Amino acid sequence: MSKKGKVIAGLVAFVFIVGAYFYLGGLNKVEYSVERVSDYNLVGVHFQGEGDSKEIEEAFFTAKEYIESGKLKGVLTLVHYNDTTLADEELKMFIGIKLETGTSDLPANYERLTIPASNSVRAQVEAHNVVMPSPTTIEARLRETAKEARLELQDFTIEQYVSENLLVIDMPVK
Repeated sequence: MSKKGKVIAGLVAFVFIVGAYFYLGGLNKVEYSVERVSDYNLVGVHFQGEGDSKEIEEAFFTAKEYIESGKLKGVLTLVHYNDTTLADEELKMFIGIKLETGTSDLPANYERLTIPASNSVRAQVEAHNVVMPSPTTIEARLRETAKEARLELQDFTIEQYVSENLLVIDMPVK
């Protein structure tokens, strides 16, 4: 391929990548706010172990399937605990569903978790997960927002996957 052909191919690839980035919401701003919330009523499974464990993916897709099938009504939710006693590559999470309404009919391996809260610092991201900022970046900005508002946060995040392109991350206020 000639030099001119390589330059043209490179430009076409660049335009395609930039276009995809825009299309997926890469320039969408993350909105941070302090919100009044009600207790988080969750059902799901606890996980503690290696971050690359297949159990995380299995629990995530099982919860997603319960929502899509209509067996449980709610929002796919992950609670990430910032536990300083864990090993370097270890995670502590609750993977499940934030219920829209109460239910007494839970899947066999599911348990209930209620997180009491009246206020939360919130990040709302409207973009595809491929172009979203890192969780570390979002959590740091949540902490900054809380500091500016003179609020003390609990030491975990609640990720709510409202839709394929909308993620809401809350850090409840103590």
